[in-house]
Amino acid sequence: MKYGREILKNVEGYVPGEQPRMPNIIKLNTNENPYPPSPKVMEALRGLSADTLRKYPDPMSLELRKACASRYGYDSADWVMVGNGMDELLAMAVRTFTDPGDTVLTTYPTYVLYETLAQLHGASAFLVDLDDAFQLTDAFYSTPARLCFLPRPNSPTGVCVPREAVERLCREFDGIVVIDEAYVDFADDDCMGFPKRFENAIVMRTFSKSFGLAGMRVGVAVARPEIIAEFVKTKDSYNLNVASQAAALAAMTDYTYMLNSRAKIRKTRARLMAALTELGFSVPPSQSNFLLAQWNGQPNAKTIFERLRERAIIVRYFPVRRLDNALRITVGTEEETDALLRALGEIVGK
Repeated sequence: MKYGREILKNVEGYVPGEQPRMPNIIKLNTNENPYPPSPKVMEALRGLSADTLRKYPDPMSLELRKACASRYGYDSADWVMVGNGMDELLAMAVRTFTDPGDTVLTTYPTYVLYETLAQLHGASAFLVDLDDAFQLTDAFYSTPARLCFLPRPNSPTGVCVPREAVERLCREFDGIVVIDEAYVDFADDDCMGFPKRFENAIVMRTFSKSFGLAGMRVGVAVARPEIIAEFVKTKDSYNLNVASQAAALAAMTDYTYMLNSRAKIRKTRARLMAALTELGFSVPPSQSNFLLAQWNGQPNAKTIFERLRERAIIVRYFPVRRLDNALRITVGTEEETDALLRALGEIVGK
C-alpha cells in the first residue's frame, strides 16, 4: 500500500483529499488539451461492435504501431511499441534496462514519476540540477547510470534543451537514453529521428496532450528493433484495450486536426506569456502547452494558488526547492485564459 499511495502522489495534479468539488472549474493544472479530439476518434469509438468488445484486443496493437511508424518516418512496426499511457512505457524502460541497485539519471526539476519508478524497481534515481536557465550542465553528461530520462520539453519548466545537447548525451552516455517528448508537438523541433542515428536512444510520446486523448491512455516509444524486442518481453499481455487502439489510430490518421489544435494552443501560449510578464511574473520560454510562472512579489505563489482555487481556477503549485515561488499553468482556451488573467490581476493588484 505504501507504493500505491506513492504512485498516486506523483500522478500529475493529484492531491489526496484536496480535489476541488465546485461547478464550472477552470482546470489548468494537468496540461490536458482544452480542445476535443478529432471527430474521427468519436466515429471510431461509436463504430466498435459488441463482438469486438467481447474479445481480447490485439496484444501487439499492430495497426496502431504501423500507423505511428509511418507517421514518424520508420519503415516498420518493429521500431515502435505502444503502451497504456507513456507512464507504462517509462515503467517498462526501468524494468527492462535496469536491475535493482542500478542508478537512473534525470534532471532536477523534472517529472516526479521517474524517481518513483526507479525506487519501485529497487534502483536509485540521481537528479542533477539544471542551471539557472533550466539547461543541462556538464555534470549531467559525466554522471554514470544505466538509464537516463531526459524530458524535452521539460516539465514543469516547459524549456527545451537544444538538439545538440541531446546529441551529445546520446554519444557520451553509456546506457539507454529515454527522450521524453510528451509535449514536443507544441515545440519548434523534435528528436524523433534519433533512434536511426543512436543505438541507445528511445523517443517516447503520448496521445494525451496534442491529440486530446488523456482519457484513453496511449503512449508510444520509438527505438531500434532490438530495443523494442526487449520491451515485448516485459510488457503486459494485453496492455492496450480495443477502444484505446481504435481512438489512437483514428487520431493518428487525422493528423491535420491535431496540427490545427496545436496552432491554437501555441497562439494562446504566446498571448498568455506576454500577459503574465506584464503582470510581473518571470516566465521561461516554454515549448509546451503550459507555462512556468515564477513570482517574487506579494502575495507569495502559494497564496496566489489558493486564491485562484477560491475562484474555481486550478493551477499547479509545487512546494519544493526551486519551484516554491512558481505556478505551472496549462494553456487553456481563449475564454479560460481571459478568466485566469482577470483573476490574477485582482490577486496581484495589477
